[in-house]
Amino acid sequence: MTAAPLPLPILILTGFLSGAGIRIADPLLALIASGFDATVAAAAPVVAGFTLAYGLAQPVLGPLGDRFGKFRLIAACMACYGAATLAAAVAPTLATLTAARAAAGAFAGGLIPVAIALIGDATSYATRQATLGRFMTGMVLSNLITAPAAGIAGDLVGWRPVFAALGAAALAAAAPLWREAARTPPMPHGRGASALVRYATLLRRPSARRLLILVGLEGAFAFGAPPFIGAFLVEEYALSFTAAGLTLGAAGLGALLYTRIAGWLVRRFGERGLLVGGGAGLVVWLGGVALAPPLAAVAAANFAGGLALASFHGVLQARGSELLPESRSTGMAAFAFCLFVGLAAGAAAVGALLPLVGYRALFGAAAAGTALVAAAAAAAPRGARA
Repeated sequence: MTAAPLPLPILILTGFLSGAGIRIADPLLALIASGFDATVAAAAPVVAGFTLAYGLAQPVLGPLGDRFGKFRLIAACMACYGAATLAAAVAPTLATLTAARAAAGAFAGGLIPVAIALIGDATSYATRQATLGRFMTGMVLSNLITAPAAGIAGDLVGWRPVFAALGAAALAAAAPLWREAARTPPMPHGRGASALVRYATLLRRPSARRLLILVGLEGAFAFGAPPFIGAFLVEEYALSFTAAGLTLGAAGLGALLYTRIAGWLVRRFGERGLLVGGGAGLVVWLGGVALAPPLAAVAAANFAGGLALASFHGVLQARGSELLPESRSTGMAAFAFCLFVGLAAGAAAVGALLPLVGYRALFGAAAAGTALVAAAAAAAPRGARA
């Protein structure tokens, strides 16, 4: 346990700002391309570079959090994330913008996973999922707010002030994080072992290997398919982009509900109940969309799917915080790395197969894959070394 009370509000803000970095460029991509006289395809690395660097930075950042202190790493990464985002705002070329976004993504990788490890240090396992649910409020709100707000601001003032505002906000948030780091003694986790030794210790534990495989598969099926639902709504239902976004936004509202009731859900249904129920909800969501029901049913399925995904992932996230309790930041880095690798692989597979088999077959396959992942997760023991 840390000596000082857990400063959850500043951690929620950290999650919001990190999530905003992931989503902020999506609605601005065409505007960015136009500003550099480039095609949207040529500007796509501005988006992909952030998430790729975020995932690849995990194996390095996790051990640093254990060695130098989690709060210190979060504060340092927030400051560097803000500086890199400000650099993106004044980038003179598309190449430098892409490089700045990649740097921002790498530093953002030291925010959410390390914050989850910090919460793991400060809470008992019995209360952890409820606390993580409250922490997720920032990430969920960023998913709901960032893209539409960035799109509106981009129309009004251009993309550069949007990046500048996010960078300035991140730099401002670094100040209270540094204050917390100064008054919070670092946990003495993993100081005597190298990063390679910690990862080797992690991979020797059967339950850790199972969980890392499960979260990678969850990333591929449960996280990899939903981003394509918006395009499906545009093409199959002839919706406008705005209407498709609002319909898909119901999933964000479902996830937001989870952040408010996570503690009650754990007490009422237990971890296994959330894995079974969340997995079933995901299968109904993806499988139901594959059947192309009436639009109202799609919106309802999106809401239920957002709640189901947050409930299912919340259990895996809590278990991820126990992968390596003696070096918790390293364990969460491995968890986040596998999630991002799985997500990238799933999204790439959907993109490659979509022209061949169509949306419905892909959503149906994702539902089937998610059912297998949920069954395996529900059957797996929770013990840290089981």
